[in-house]
Amino acid sequence: MRDRDEPDRAPPSAAWMIHAALGAMVVTALGLHLRLGVGLPQAFYAGFLLFTLPFLSVAQLALMEGQEIDRPGVYAGSAVTLVVLTFLALIAGALGPGLEAMGLAPGDPATLARETGLLAGYTAVLILAFWAIRKGAKIEESPLLAGLLPRNAHERRLFAGLALLAGFGEEVVFRGFLLAVLIPAFGDPWTALAVSSLAFGVLHVYQGPFGIVRTAGLGALLGGSVILSGSLWPAVAVHIAIDLVGGLLYGPRTIPPPARGGRSGSSVDTRA
Repeated sequence: MRDRDEPDRAPPSAAWMIHAALGAMVVTALGLHLRLGVGLPQAFYAGFLLFTLPFLSVAQLALMEGQEIDRPGVYAGSAVTLVVLTFLALIAGALGPGLEAMGLAPGDPATLARETGLLAGYTAVLILAFWAIRKGAKIEESPLLAGLLPRNAHERRLFAGLALLAGFGEEVVFRGFLLAVLIPAFGDPWTALAVSSLAFGVLHVYQGPFGIVRTAGLGALLGGSVILSGSLWPAVAVHIAIDLVGGLLYGPRTIPPPARGGRSGSSVDTRA
């Protein structure tokens, strides 16, 4: 039997995933740098986003079993993580492909408004499609996702701030920087979009298997708009709207809180 004084250790599967993710990051970074000429800082950051960050999110699920969810703490930790990831993406992007290649150049207001409206409409259709699939297949939402939704006024204020950070930061990181690096590497924007969207979906593993597919699909739609329009700003606006509506209006009213003793969230995970 296990000694009570023996310290807790990370499950072997979690440790294996972390080591595998670090190895995949290094291999990917060296491949992008040596074979395709991507700058070394940009190559390593792209490898980190594609492998290490998503797999850290997966590994953390095994470490959070049985812990209560401290929602304000999770929101604060996620906000700090988003600020760091966004700052690194902006620096690496400015030194590599350039901010204009990341879709951050200012655009014509009328054009941006029209593109934002179109993207919002397509996004609403896709969200309704996922809702119909989930209802038809009787797929329950993840208890962890339910536990992360704000349940009082203070938490709603914190979540609203996090939604603004996520809407801007995740777009800069995954649809701005990562696409700007991967499109020249693959030579095909749609392959680059598929790869970045898969990583983005796995990052949201706390939403469960269906949530991964849903988030990857929404990420692909937002990324498609960036590829076609050349601007990141419509995706930023729609992403913020998704988070605010889903986290403050729809989610808390339709997804009941989980039973006490559920799994806790992680400061590394960020909301879609």
